[in-house]
Amino acid sequence: MRKSQVVQRAVMVEAGLTAAAILLGRRRPVVGAAVLGVGALAARGAFGRNSPLFGRVVDHGSPTSPRVALTFDDGPGPSTPAILDALADCAVKATFFVLGRQVDSHPDLVRRMVDEGHELACHGYDHGILVFKDAEHVTGQIRDCERAVRDAVGDGDHLTRMFRAPHGFRGPLTTRAVARLGYTSIGWSAGVFDSEQPGADVIAERSCDALEPGAILLLHDADGWDPGASRDQTAQALPQICATARERGLEPTTLGALLSS
Repeated sequence: MRKSQVVQRAVMVEAGLTAAAILLGRRRPVVGAAVLGVGALAARGAFGRNSPLFGRVVDHGSPTSPRVALTFDDGPGPSTPAILDALADCAVKATFFVLGRQVDSHPDLVRRMVDEGHELACHGYDHGILVFKDAEHVTGQIRDCERAVRDAVGDGDHLTRMFRAPHGFRGPLTTRAVARLGYTSIGWSAGVFDSEQPGADVIAERSCDALEPGAILLLHDADGWDPGASRDQTAQALPQICATARERGLEPTTLGALLSS
């Protein structure tokens, strides 16, 4: 289910709750108000960035850490080599939240990520939104991603136990299913909307504005809905992002390294 479809369904659910609240409110105003409140709270839990309502989400490292984490979603894809080249030129390791579907399509790029010392984390299999999905579906998304990574790089601890839901949207059962599989739900402290392709200078400026001790920066090396879309602007922005971080005494690194510091 795509983002627009999920939003439409959420609007329909909210409209239903509002209608019920109005009907109930005529006789029982307190009950009607409670129904409205529950609807608003559920929407915030599902769509609010890093909302803890449905379970804790890690969205920042220690505020005293001299590190920032660079994380990339939705890949690997056609722009991933340019991203990896830029990171290599900057001598920076990063965390890639990979989609199992993309791993199946580009196993060579996953092997390159591992060979060059980058960190792999789970973004599910097909980028479907999880808000209205049950625990079995969430489990399947993670297991299918695990299988794809094993097929690409073999057995071993190549996939870290970190999971980021597509768009950060989570339903009541999402975080519970993730935790039962031994994963930590991950959010971000700053998303710079590089997927809109606003230009490398804009991506660099937005990213640099968000650099602070312990920051988790959300970037993209592919597109979850259009796998062939370019993310070369993100690659072009990386040298400035890394240079600015170091000028501020912050070392760009993997999420695992940030969270362990």
